[in-house]
Amino acid sequence: MRWLQLLFLAAAAPAVAQEPPGQWLDDMSSAVQNLNYDGTFVYLHDGKLEAMRIIHQLGEGGERERLVSLTGSAREVLRNNESVTCIMPDSKSVMVGQSRPRQPFPVVPRDLDTLEKYYRIENSGEDRIAGYLTRMISITPKDAYRYGYRFWIDKDSKMFLRSDLTDVDSKPIEQVMFTRLGIGIPIPDSELQPSLTGDGYAWYHQDVSKETQQAETQREPHWTVSRLPAGFDLTNYQRKRIRPDGEYGEHLVYSDGLATVSVYVETGPPDKDAYLGLSSMGAINAYRVVVDSHLVTVVGDVPAVTVKMMAESVQQHEDSPDA
Repeated sequence: MRWLQLLFLAAAAPAVAQEPPGQWLDDMSSAVQNLNYDGTFVYLHDGKLEAMRIIHQLGEGGERERLVSLTGSAREVLRNNESVTCIMPDSKSVMVGQSRPRQPFPVVPRDLDTLEKYYRIENSGEDRIAGYLTRMISITPKDAYRYGYRFWIDKDSKMFLRSDLTDVDSKPIEQVMFTRLGIGIPIPDSELQPSLTGDGYAWYHQDVSKETQQAETQREPHWTVSRLPAGFDLTNYQRKRIRPDGEYGEHLVYSDGLATVSVYVETGPPDKDAYLGLSSMGAINAYRVVVDSHLVTVVGDVPAVTVKMMAESVQQHEDSPDA
């Protein structure tokens, strides 16, 4: 009997080896975008637990999605390929903006070869989530400047079912987990219509033309970060109003492909009541300093040591008009 067990394991081993962890992550990213599904998930962060329902449809016009809060303040978020609409009954307001990357599920980049320079990507066993048998994939940072992830992926559909954002000790900081999920089911158009009409609400529209965005993105920033964790590069830059009533400032975005950090540089000294130093909310850390009479804020889903190091190394280019 022992000999038969060993023979069975030896025969099964090649099949397991054919599914590397990177392929699981790639398939998961495709499934989240391309499958129809309707489910309820819980989101644990900063000591709080929220429950939300998500309805996702892929049709001839592309992706459509409706996100409904089931706990706390009532709110709905509608997303398609063109825009995101947030309906907030508490403030009787509706905000309409350009479509942004998917939330609240983590986004895993397709370029895993680059990612593996700074993270270990491994198979970590099997588990059962919401009635589905899953494969768990771990993404562990190789230094203390970024967080890690664990993903639970349905073995059949490759759909995302759970994720943990982990600190340097591999302890969860934030968790997202489905408690109920229907995969590959018909989604009627009626399920993607808001239950709240927004009648009588104040409507706010983000009015940024593509031409303006392109011009601002192509301009060279006057500020830079001289100390970055390995693998972090400048991925986006805009010159815009940091606050509605403020002057124009700079917004620089740095990323290693998984973690993202924003650097805001506001013109002029801060108010006397402006908070400086470190502040945190769940997995998000922020650090504020004053550099050459400018208020610098560095914020991102990275450890506190990262935002502090970056904030304290922000400096103007030598050829900057203000230098």
